[in-house]
Amino acid sequence: MKFKIVFVLITLVFVSCGKSSDKTENIETTSKLSANDAKDVIVYNNVMVDYLGEASKMIKKASEDYININGIVNRNEKPTLFTGMAFAGSKPDVKNRQDGISLLEPVNGLPNEIREQLISNIKGAAEAFENTNIAYVGFKDYLQNEDYINDNWAKGKEYMSNIENNIMAFYNKSSECYNALKPIAEDAELKLLEGHPLKESIVATKKDLTLAEEIINIIYSEQKDMQALSARYTQLEKNYNNHKNLTPDKLKEHKKYLQYNNFYEDIKSFLNEVKKSKEDGKINDNEAELIGKEYKSLVSFYNSFV
Repeated sequence: MKFKIVFVLITLVFVSCGKSSDKTENIETTSKLSANDAKDVIVYNNVMVDYLGEASKMIKKASEDYININGIVNRNEKPTLFTGMAFAGSKPDVKNRQDGISLLEPVNGLPNEIREQLISNIKGAAEAFENTNIAYVGFKDYLQNEDYINDNWAKGKEYMSNIENNIMAFYNKSSECYNALKPIAEDAELKLLEGHPLKESIVATKKDLTLAEEIINIIYSEQKDMQALSARYTQLEKNYNNHKNLTPDKLKEHKKYLQYNNFYEDIKSFLNEVKKSKEDGKINDNEAELIGKEYKSLVSFYNSFV
């Protein structure tokens, strides 16, 4: 199950912060950051999200192709067609600067231990991305040149193992980046929300997305705590009823009503999928995958709103 759930989760963890000063219970109501540090943290977070998000799209394609690669090698049979387009096009480069920010030079406002963590994990994610690319391209050449004829697929198994291990490493390092920065990015969002007319609505969506993320973490854990899952589900259901019609006039005034409404319509769909799956007291891989897809959609609607 471990690898299967990882390639479902690859694109789920990346959540942007607000792009400007328009803009979390863990999420409290005050921030300890200065306004300038908060802005720097937000920009750094969003550059990180952009880089890891773009890389994860290619990694996810490679992980989907891995299923074919695994079948090819284990059947010892060359397929009639293997396009292998996972890394086609321009690839994200961790060394590039975006909005004046280098991911290898974390900004002010981040504690030294977090800065060191981020640099190490970002480098690890970038290395795993490149190693996946190298192994993937190596397998394509190996297949095209029919080198398997001479080694009875030995090198093919090596490529397959390298692809799997590096996809796992990319996911783990990316998750560590996100988890290390998330509390500080949320604190920065609070600072930029001071005095904002939609603060109540934004904080509501952030609380509810955090609950949905906690549900996902339980569902994809090795040992599922169904009691904890039910508690989070009940709280999210309560929040949905309390938040779905929050401040409609302000949302309409600031042209955010549709995005907010879409987010809560998707919260409803997410809740329905979780409820349906947990009714028998357990959640299988296919059910987890469907809930993961609902969560991915929820993240997209959240990013659109904020």
